[in-house]
Amino acid sequence: MKIFSIPLNPKLTEQQFNEFLNFCKQYKDYIYDIYFTCRIAPLLQDAMGDIFIQTEDNLFAIKTALFVQNETGIPISATFNNIEVRPDQKNLDIWIKNFRPLYESGIRSCTIPHTHWMMTGQIQKEFPNLFVKNTILHVVSEPRDIAKLVEAGFKYVNLDRDLMRDQDRLREIKKVKDKTTF
Repeated sequence: MKIFSIPLNPKLTEQQFNEFLNFCKQYKDYIYDIYFTCRIAPLLQDAMGDIFIQTEDNLFAIKTALFVQNETGIPISATFNNIEVRPDQKNLDIWIKNFRPLYESGIRSCTIPHTHWMMTGQIQKEFPNLFVKNTILHVVSEPRDIAKLVEAGFKYVNLDRDLMRDQDRLREIKKVKDKTTF
C-alpha cells in the first residue's frame, strides 16, 4: 500500500543521503514517490525561496534524484512550484524543450504550477506517459476545483492543507473523486 510522497532534500550531507537511501529501500512498499525541487528554464526558482548558487547545483539535484529512482525503484517526481512565472505560450515552449531530456532520462512524474499549460494539451502530447500533479500552492478546497483540475488533465490533485480537519468538505471531495476518472 503506497501512501506517502516524500521529499528529497538537495542539500543532504553524504551521511544524511545514505540514511535517506536506506530509509527509502526499507520502506519502499509505503512510498508512492519521491519528489524533488527541479529547476529548469523558465522555472529556475522554487516558490520556497531556496537558492542554488550554481547551475551545476540544478543538474546535481536531477542526477541525484535519478540515482535514487534507479537504486530504490521508487518513482521520482520533478517539482516545479513557481506560480510567479508567467503561464504564457513562450514559457510553456521553453519548459517543454528543457523538460524533454529529463523525460528521456526516465522522469515520468512532475508537479507543474499552471493549470493553463495542462489545458492546452501540449504537455500530454509531448510527454504521453507523464503523470502530472497540480502544485500544492493552488488552494484546492472545493469539489469543483478538483473536477476542473482533472478536466484539465492532472492525474493527481493536491488538496489545500487547511482541509485536514474539515471532515464534511473531505466527504464532499471524496464524492467528486469517486465520480471522476483520472
